[in-house]
Amino acid sequence: MEVRVRCFAWAREVAGGEEISVELPEGGTVADLRERLEARFPVLAGRMESIAVSVNQEFAGDSARIRAGDEVALIPPISGG
Repeated sequence: MEVRVRCFAWAREVAGGEEISVELPEGGTVADLRERLEARFPVLAGRMESIAVSVNQEFAGDSARIRAGDEVALIPPISGG
């Protein structure tokens, strides 16, 4: 299934836009999404664990299922001061 993923902060720069499409297996999880993103964007390897993933506007752990039509977002840590 194809999932649309919104990207914020530096994840948007890495992905090249505010929204990308990622192909996941039916019944795919956040862990599957992380794996696919690391393969597609090698710069994310080793950094994905610091990126929060939300599914339908709620933070989701790696075991959370992603379904077609879900709103998925990558939210990197933001520093400032």
